[in-house]
Amino acid sequence: MLRCTVKFCGGCNPRFDRGEAYQTVRTSLTGVANFSYPEDGAHYDVLLIVRGCTGCPYLYDEIDADHRVILTSAHEIPAAIREIEQRASET
Repeated sequence: MLRCTVKFCGGCNPRFDRGEAYQTVRTSLTGVANFSYPEDGAHYDVLLIVRGCTGCPYLYDEIDADHRVILTSAHEIPAAIREIEQRASET
């Protein structure tokens, strides 16, 4: 099972419900990935970055993760789920 973490942008210009999007991703990946909030010094397989728009440039380089999945709109949820499932199948 993948060890995953999530980071939300600052929310200055949210164009969709980021919390709901995260819940959808998390629920869809039950049994595939365990999600938690980032902890200092921890390593993750995947960092899910949930942005409210396309303007936020942050990749949260301070978080140690093998792969970053960026979600900028609700219609990208299925692709984000597939990308994380793909990572799980590779491990």
